[in-house]
Amino acid sequence: MPAHPDPLTRLEELARKTAQLEARMQAIDARQGEIDRRNDNRITWLLGSLVYERLRDDPALRDFVRRELPSRLTERDGKRGLWQRLFPEDTGEPS
Repeated sequence: MPAHPDPLTRLEELARKTAQLEARMQAIDARQGEIDRRNDNRITWLLGSLVYERLRDDPALRDFVRRELPSRLTERDGKRGLWQRLFPEDTGEPS
């Protein structure tokens, strides 16, 4: 007959396996989080690219960007002249 393992030994073994499984689950979650971030960045880039390309030819989109973008611009963006790059006909900073 096989000998039964000591209950304490079995608990320690199960605790070790549990820790290994939790570490594997955290690694999978981290990888999935990275994939999600990359996908979100790609979507953001694609949408930004689309809006930037259509901005010149779509008056409604131009008005929307003119109205909404100023609240997202930082001081550094202003120093870079990003508003003037989008709207070269404007002489001042966005309001």
